[in-house]
Amino acid sequence: MKTLKVILILTVLFMLPAAVIASDLENVEKLRAEQIKKWGDTSIPKPNQIALKAKALLNKPIKNQSISELKNIAKQSNKAANYIGFILEDYETYYRDNYKYDFVQKKIAPFHDAYIKLSNELKNYRNQSYFNIGKKLAASNNEIEAFFYFRDAYRLSTFTDEKDDHKGMRFLAEQEMKKLMGLSNIESFIYWQ
Repeated sequence: MKTLKVILILTVLFMLPAAVIASDLENVEKLRAEQIKKWGDTSIPKPNQIALKAKALLNKPIKNQSISELKNIAKQSNKAANYIGFILEDYETYYRDNYKYDFVQKKIAPFHDAYIKLSNELKNYRNQSYFNIGKKLAASNNEIEAFFYFRDAYRLSTFTDEKDDHKGMRFLAEQEMKKLMGLSNIESFIYWQ
């Protein structure tokens, strides 16, 4: 009887990990199916190609940029940045988990930073596209829609800008929203000083 109990316990102990693995596998399968459904399509965005298209469009005078082209670039840039984020997540986790180890940081940083740089570049194209759509809509007196495109450029941009006068996309979009509301007399935050 005692031997039977031991065999039964050992069987359960050996089977339990298999059940946990099967459960984890089901969760992975479910998550993958959800992601495929969410992102649709059968093609993966090509970030470098999208960045080149975005540069070409955004370097044109704004009058030569159509709203549909800008929306398309914003959508493609956002999608590509999100796909880069899928890779970057694990680098960030590893980076964060090993922040105390200088040698790990030095080895991981170049890869981590390259993904961040490209992701941020694509997000900047998205934000600039939203801003330009807002400008075009404001020029055609579609103030409500213009406001919300400016708001998207504002809320999706970094809070501070490290370049030059620190008046980056967030600042510019805020100025346009204030102009639409007649609030130009209210000052705006520029940079931590």
